[in-house]
Amino acid sequence: MKGLIVKRILGCLVVITMTTLAFAEEPAWPVFPDQNATVAIPAQEWPQRPGPRTVRVKVFFPGGQRTKMTADTGVMLSLHNWGGEDCAGTADPQTLANVLNVVALCVNYLQSGKHDSIEAPEPYDFGYLQGLDALRALWFVMHGLDDAKIPFARGRIFATGGSGGGNVTLMANKLAPRTFACIVDMCGMKKLSHDIAFGLPGGSDLNARWSRDPQSKNYLSIDEQELRFVGHPQHLATMKALGNDCQMVIVHGTQDATCPFADAQELVAHLKTAGLSVAPQFIGKEQLDGVVFTSTGHALGNRTKIAPQMVKMFFPHTTNVASRKTDFDGADEQVRYRTTHGAFVISYKQGFPVGRFEPNPLPPEYPDQHDLLSYRTADGTRHPVQTVADWQRRCDHIRTHLERVMGPLPSAVDRVPLNVETLSEERVGTVLHRKVRYQSDGFDKVTAWLLIPDPAREKKLPAMLCLHQTTNIGKDEPVGRGGSPNLHYAKELAERGYVTLSPDYPSFGEHPYDFATHPEYASGSMRAVWDNIRGVDLLTALPEVDAERIGVIGHSLGGHGAIFTAVFEPRLKVIVSSCGFSTMTKDDVPSWNGPRYLPRIATQFGNEAKRLPFDFPGLIASLAPSAVFISAATRDDDFDVTGVKDAVRLAQPIFELHPAPTLLKAVYPDSPHDFPMDARHEAYEFIGRVLKPDAK
Repeated sequence: MKGLIVKRILGCLVVITMTTLAFAEEPAWPVFPDQNATVAIPAQEWPQRPGPRTVRVKVFFPGGQRTKMTADTGVMLSLHNWGGEDCAGTADPQTLANVLNVVALCVNYLQSGKHDSIEAPEPYDFGYLQGLDALRALWFVMHGLDDAKIPFARGRIFATGGSGGGNVTLMANKLAPRTFACIVDMCGMKKLSHDIAFGLPGGSDLNARWSRDPQSKNYLSIDEQELRFVGHPQHLATMKALGNDCQMVIVHGTQDATCPFADAQELVAHLKTAGLSVAPQFIGKEQLDGVVFTSTGHALGNRTKIAPQMVKMFFPHTTNVASRKTDFDGADEQVRYRTTHGAFVISYKQGFPVGRFEPNPLPPEYPDQHDLLSYRTADGTRHPVQTVADWQRRCDHIRTHLERVMGPLPSAVDRVPLNVETLSEERVGTVLHRKVRYQSDGFDKVTAWLLIPDPAREKKLPAMLCLHQTTNIGKDEPVGRGGSPNLHYAKELAERGYVTLSPDYPSFGEHPYDFATHPEYASGSMRAVWDNIRGVDLLTALPEVDAERIGVIGHSLGGHGAIFTAVFEPRLKVIVSSCGFSTMTKDDVPSWNGPRYLPRIATQFGNEAKRLPFDFPGLIASLAPSAVFISAATRDDDFDVTGVKDAVRLAQPIFELHPAPTLLKAVYPDSPHDFPMDARHEAYEFIGRVLKPDAK
């Protein structure tokens, strides 16, 4: 039966057609052949073209005959390239069958051929249903051998493919993490990056024809993009937990411009971090032998020679290979990959795989945002917060509800290389002022001031992310290049021995930004949060910075930006907010609804504080046990100081629960909307107690 999954995304209901075709409604499975043959197997429905679907599979036995098999014969997928069919762009299957003693399979997976993969209007699948097609072909052979009671080596299950086939090989191993003994990826795509997904200028000339428009049939959701990222750190951890012990051989040309070499480096790094078995074979000029490897680019060389050479090198076992339980044998649904809004489940209850998406349950509503000493279960039942674990449940709900207003936090796919550029440098006293530009995501770059004090030459220093107020000069104000002297906190902190980074908020300073052309961000606030998180990435990578001692400070726009950022960024150990908020119940709610800030406040919540699913008391409390310093001017005409006092009072019990009662501090200077000297000095002392605890 065809299933419709109703998926909750950021407070909107989006209907996505997924497929859970029952076995009885699919075309019949073919008879298992006794010699080389071409068969058509039933496949999972493709939502872009609903209805029954079959996949052509070419089966190759050693010597061309099933009778030539032995108990040591394995099974191997050999998967064609993007735009190809059958065995194009991959290792010759009969050669693999004979040389490696395997039953070799070529799979005409979804969108095989030039028309469907390149010329047709539908977006290129990029490994999901394609991987399931390949796995169904593998199951067909293994199941057929079992039914015929023909012994084979279940511990010698391999896969290989070139380019698009390398991508499907990697995805097959991800979707069946307990099945393969060894895979050989030959210059395959590692992730559905923004430039590939949307045909943007970037690291590849590939165009998968997806859309950024949520209303489009071809819209690429965060969840679908995350699944197709084979190096997704959380998904690799899931594979490790499921017992993946596959020897993954990543063969990639160092000059590959089609499937960027940088993506291969990133994948290998993530695989190593996850503790999975990976053998990188990066092909530079010194590896060219004129026979096997003839190119450092996408072509690589003779793929029919590359694949068996890699298998023999990294999985040399040809006899007495221990049998293994595969995903097909489990008849379970343990393969689950969490994504932003749910999980992709690969069910093996029918033996062959069936994929589906399960959306997250909606978080419970909280009628009173100021009641922080309770959490609610899915049925709405109220429970008292008595432990840190209880609070964590509420904290998860606070973040989820905040995303309903801000839009979703970008995912692991958006963590592209920073590619930091130095635009200028000058020394001001004992501090080096360096203007830099870094890649925030696949669409946009951020310009920032990086201030490095002289002591960083000898030792790693703590660092502060410094966020500016609403001002046209943006980042220049915190570093002392204009604006109010009371807001030169990046300059003052650098003079106190902190590395500081001051980025431009989108649409200010040197960060021109058209919010309407970036539908992937539901708000300017979330766009800025992601820029700030990437700024933390930049700081942690600096040799001058102690990555365990980083905080954030900001005034007004930067004051609530510091809080918003810290809600999603646990690496921030201290948060300083000056004149950045009040409770929404005591604020001018419509003033938040511009495109620079939180437009959903108007479009989805009617500019009504009582309808908003978040408020600042909960956000402040969610930062515990990080240290929080709040400066709220008593004569602030933007943010009502009494609302700040309410927020501090309501959040204090949560800091005491952790226990961290002294890590929430508020001061109330007699001042208009400003960050006066005495308040700043108290803030600096507070920061020092957290980030410089050993300082005299």
